[in-house]
Amino acid sequence: MKEFEYLKPRDLNEALFFAREYKHRKKFLAGGTDLIVRLKDNLIREDYIIDIGEIKELKGIERKNGEIYIGPTTTHSEIIESQITKKYAPLLVEAVKTIGSPQIRNRGTIGGNVCNASPAGDSIPALVVSGARFVIKSLDNERTIDIKDLFLGPGKTSIGDDEILYRIIIPEWKENEIGFFNKLGQRNAMSISIASVAVKLEREEGNKFKKAFVSFGAVSPVVNRATRCENLLTERELNSKDYIFEAASCAVNEVNPITDVRATREYRREVSKYLLYESLLNLLGIGG
Repeated sequence: MKEFEYLKPRDLNEALFFAREYKHRKKFLAGGTDLIVRLKDNLIREDYIIDIGEIKELKGIERKNGEIYIGPTTTHSEIIESQITKKYAPLLVEAVKTIGSPQIRNRGTIGGNVCNASPAGDSIPALVVSGARFVIKSLDNERTIDIKDLFLGPGKTSIGDDEILYRIIIPEWKENEIGFFNKLGQRNAMSISIASVAVKLEREEGNKFKKAFVSFGAVSPVVNRATRCENLLTERELNSKDYIFEAASCAVNEVNPITDVRATREYRREVSKYLLYESLLNLLGIGG
C-alpha cells in the first residue's frame, strides 16, 4: 500500500483549507466503502487522505421551502430511516435500499455514491429523475449546479480540486407523482448493477401523465434522462401493454452500454427495455 498522510479536519472550513492546499494530491474519506478497498488494492496515488466523515456541517437531512436538503456524508441507512425522505423523497429511498449489504449501507454515504461518478451508482438515476441540484463549496465561493452539469464521464465530476460537495437538494415528492427504481445485478443488492432504471411520472388523470422522467443506470458512460422514452410516456394514456412496450422499447436507442465481465452490450440493451416495461406494468397495475 502506498504511504499517505491522514488528515482529520475539525470542521468544514479546515476541510476546505486542506482541499485548497493539496488539491489533486488529496482524496476525501467519508464512509470509506470504496476508498478503503482501493487503498488495499494499491489503486490510490494521492499523498493525502482527508477524513470528512465526522464534520457536522456535512451531515443531516432537512426539509425547507418545498425541497429536501441532504448532507453528503449522510449514510444510506440514514436516508432509508429518515421520516423526511420516506415521505418526500421516496424514490431515492427505494434506490439506496438496493445498495450493498446492511453493513455497506450503514457506512456508505450518499455523497460518496455521487462523487464516485460510477455509471452503475444506484442513487444516480433516482437523483436524475428527481431533478437534483448540488451545492458545491470552496473557501472563497459557493455554487449550485444541476445534476446534468455534474457528471463529466466515468469517475469524473465538475467538482474542482479545491471544492467539496456541500448539499444535495431534491424537490419534494408531489401527491400526483408516482415512480419506481428497479435494477438487475447478479445478486441484486449485493452486486454492481448490470442495468437499472428510475422513473417519475406526474399524473394528469387516470393513467395519463403530463410529465415523465426516465433515467437508466450502468448502461451509458454518463447517467442522463431518456427523453425519447419520456415523450412516448406522455403522448397518450398508459392503459395498453402494447403501447407501454413500444415506449419501453425506446430504451435500446437511449443507452450506450459496454461489454464487461458482468454482461454484454446487447444483453444490457435488452435488460434496460424489459426492466422499464415490467416495472411500468407493475407500477400502473396492468397485468404482465
